[in-house]
Amino acid sequence: MLAEQIFALGLGLTPPWKVTSQRLDTAHTPTKLHLEIGADRGALYPCPECGAMCKAHDFKEYTWRHLNFFQHHCYLTARVPRINCSEHGIRRVDVPWARKGSRFTLLFEQVVMSLVREMPVSAVARHVGVTDKRLWRIVYHYVSKAIETLDLKDLKAIGLDETASKRGHNYITVFIDLDRSDKPVIFATPGKGKE
Repeated sequence: MLAEQIFALGLGLTPPWKVTSQRLDTAHTPTKLHLEIGADRGALYPCPECGAMCKAHDFKEYTWRHLNFFQHHCYLTARVPRINCSEHGIRRVDVPWARKGSRFTLLFEQVVMSLVREMPVSAVARHVGVTDKRLWRIVYHYVSKAIETLDLKDLKAIGLDETASKRGHNYITVFIDLDRSDKPVIFATPGKGKE
């Protein structure tokens, strides 16, 4: 019971969600810790559109990769309901531990984003045991969100430079705000040339 409460706190679970069981699979290398997330029968879930509390219509099982628990790779599995909202109809509910469409928990994505700031994505992929292609999807998602909120209305002087990103003919173009001394990079993109 105490272990389930600790996991629930670490995952940021909010009612009606709770850890219902855990299982350690030692047959695999690395070992896998499986956490089952669920809710009591008859629980109400918030509509993802309006937040109205609704009964479950049906369920579909999903699994997310979570942060490692000591040396064990950790996975969360939950039967996520669709609700029938009187205003918005049938909708799949959003879970509090992961963003919509991702098969990683928010905490896992947070750690990945912290690591890719310090080392290449391929090194992070080896470290966390996930393909670099899947990690690039996380990076693209959050970079795209950051670009959408980029406010350049006060930008007066811009500079750009093309530089090699690694040996060979791999280039990136970096754009900087010439008036800022702290964090002057405003955009970087693969490639070089007038395009």
